[in-house]
Amino acid sequence: MNDTFFIKKNCDRCNSEIKVRTMSWFTNETICIECSIAETEIKRRLPDNGKNYEGCGYLPKIEEVLS
Repeated sequence: MNDTFFIKKNCDRCNSEIKVRTMSWFTNETICIECSIAETEIKRRLPDNGKNYEGCGYLPKIEEVLS
């Protein structure tokens, strides 16, 4: 398996040019800092700060989790 984390030019989620890269908390996507900030907000709103959702493979919808 080839690791493309360091050679990605664009965010896997929003397709913007990556200046600062990180790995998604929820998926195996390489994401930009803006998408990472959005994920942090999602994690903050999840029960236990998203602890049970790490690596779940999808972005949880807050409305569905809290209902």
